[in-house]
Amino acid sequence: MLRQTDTWTEPRGTVPPPGALSPESTSPTTPALRTPPVCTFDLLELIKRFDELPSSRWPWGVPHEIQVRLLRWRRPTRCTFELRILTEGQPHQLIGKVYAALGEGVYAVMEELWRAGFNRDAEDSIPQPIAYLPSMRLLLQEKVDGLEAKKVFQHGDQRSRIAAAERCARWLARFHAFGPRSGPPRPIEKVLRNTERRWRVIAELGGDMAAKSERLFRRLEAAARNLETPTFRPSHGDFGIHNIIFEGKRTVVFDLDGYGLADPARDVARFIVKLERTGLEFLGSIRALDRAVEAFIETYVASGGAPVAERLPFYKAHCYLKSATMDLTRDRGLHAPEVMLDEGLRTLE
Repeated sequence: MLRQTDTWTEPRGTVPPPGALSPESTSPTTPALRTPPVCTFDLLELIKRFDELPSSRWPWGVPHEIQVRLLRWRRPTRCTFELRILTEGQPHQLIGKVYAALGEGVYAVMEELWRAGFNRDAEDSIPQPIAYLPSMRLLLQEKVDGLEAKKVFQHGDQRSRIAAAERCARWLARFHAFGPRSGPPRPIEKVLRNTERRWRVIAELGGDMAAKSERLFRRLEAAARNLETPTFRPSHGDFGIHNIIFEGKRTVVFDLDGYGLADPARDVARFIVKLERTGLEFLGSIRALDRAVEAFIETYVASGGAPVAERLPFYKAHCYLKSATMDLTRDRGLHAPEVMLDEGLRTLE
């Protein structure tokens, strides 16, 4: 019978100096967490459901004890937990994600990817999906211990950043080629509708930024009319350095909540803009990580990635406008959103 033990916290970690990180490094210690808000997660129900799962679901054996720690809380029906389980005297860790909806679909996609070769033995991988518990809307997956890609780009040296960018590119090229071709399609018309909503949010704020955002949106409209319809590929939906962990030689990409079918240029553009944004925030310039961006694009192409050059400027400009909107609505100041809008306009000149 599975039993509950106490929750736990970890000691606060430290930020390593530049150059101390490479994709083969181990991760810094996880920081301690504050007491979380109340969530709809029911630990007693979880224990009951664990007991009902077949032993084949557990790669390390059936668990006997469980500890839970909240990692992220967005709302009561959108929580992420770390679970520490004990099997035959050995501790193991899982990640549990509570969904308002769609969790079963995410689990199905992860199982397909795992069977397609994105497993623990592969260099290009995802966390192992363990189970989906419909009554709790809870997805259980492997917890991957390693170095977060974002730490390499924030604090690593040039060589480490380039190596990390190349690994991310190889993963994406393989994913676009061999990922399951299922999920909702995201045509360019849907992207434009999303972009228009974001432009109107900035327009309501008024000022110079409103005028810039309108010019950018009009350029996106014009660019979309001249683009040929691409062959849709599997799309991660939020591919970026915040969703990637390096565990030795294994590159693990997680958070497949936005999975679907889309223009592969969308994933490529999103990764590039997130890199540029990291350069702006942590290194003082949107151009600071240009060499890593170049390495990412070159490796993606060399690894058999989809042809994206023609449509890449459009999707980058879309991401710049999205980034500016998020900054302005979250009151992060005016410098970064203005840089994002300027870069979007420059991209579509």
